Amino acid sequence: MNILDYLDWRGDIKFEERAFNEVDNLIFSTLAYVDMEGLIDEKGTSVSELYRKYKEAGYDQSGMIINPLPLLERAACSDRYKNVLMKYYVNKIDAEKQLQFSAVTFEFAQTAYVAYRGTDNTLAGWHEDCNMSYLPKTAGQCEAVNYLNAISEKTKYDLIVGGHSKGGNFAVYASAFCNPEIHQRILKVYSNDGPGFNNTIADSEEYLAVIAKTEHIITDSSIVGILLSSKSKSKVIKSSAMGFDQHNPYTWNVICTEFQKAESLSQASAFMDTTTTKWIDSLSDESKKILIDSIFDSLESSGATTIDDISNKKWEVYNSMIRAVTFMSAEKKNEIGQSIKKLFDAGKNTIVGGLYKP
Repeated sequence: MNILDYLDWRGDIKFEERAFNEVDNLIFSTLAYVDMEGLIDEKGTSVSELYRKYKEAGYDQSGMIINPLPLLERAACSDRYKNVLMKYYVNKIDAEKQLQFSAVTFEFAQTAYVAYRGTDNTLAGWHEDCNMSYLPKTAGQCEAVNYLNAISEKTKYDLIVGGHSKGGNFAVYASAFCNPEIHQRILKVYSNDGPGFNNTIADSEEYLAVIAKTEHIITDSSIVGILLSSKSKSKVIKSSAMGFDQHNPYTWNVICTEFQKAESLSQASAFMDTTTTKWIDSLSDESKKILIDSIFDSLESSGATTIDDISNKKWEVYNSMIRAVTFMSAEKKNEIGQSIKKLFDAGKNTIVGGLYKP
């Protein structure tokens, strides 16, 4: 059973009859991927009304890694979700600031779920994800804090904060660094297969203070959720997919009102976790910046702005990357070469340490 099946099974039971649970959390986080531009009224729009407007507007997100339409359609027809109000939709993309930020708030049963959208298919979004490895804070994380501060003034309800993928990172970051008086109103923080933080944030008092309220949910072959540092205890669950496909919330196994628990991370995921941690820790912040900026600058110089563009403009992207390497200074080439070498060294050391046997 997955979240769609869950709605078929539990969709006739309202929140007032059965309390919010971790599966509801993932549904809200996934609905945050819906393109709501021009569809949300100031007073709020119900899930059923949003679905009607969405279809009438002819929006099509079928090309996204996570297409939210099947879930929106199912939720709009369920007693549990159809009257939930969606408010305060924000969507900002700025390639120059390497910013991709979107959030929306769901109000139900005297509770507000603040949902942060994960990475979309824009290069700006993926660039920002990588920047988390070395920046003390990203533009998106700052937006997440500002959004939660603003929502706390607009609603008097108790708050649940969550998101999927990068949205999970934003949820934890915002909950940690929001105005102190908001902390007591936050009931729970959900990071659904969201990456962690660099050591500067992970060691901060603000982050450590919010761990007790944080639920970090990752799949047993997680790739995204194991990245960077997360000091909250992770709940490992099972998925019907393998590898990166497990990141898709439609593949998460549901049993009644919970996710199906797994005993531990798979051997491959544990290997990647150890390897990437060793590699990232071995690089200076400047080395990380040079490597990340070089990759994305060469991609963007091809005219690509989305992941789809990379697939559709293979030769332009390839030629752009070749030109970038050709005109790169010897010093930068050496820096990137050393960074890549350290990645292979980290993998080799992990194998030698006995964690993974290919």
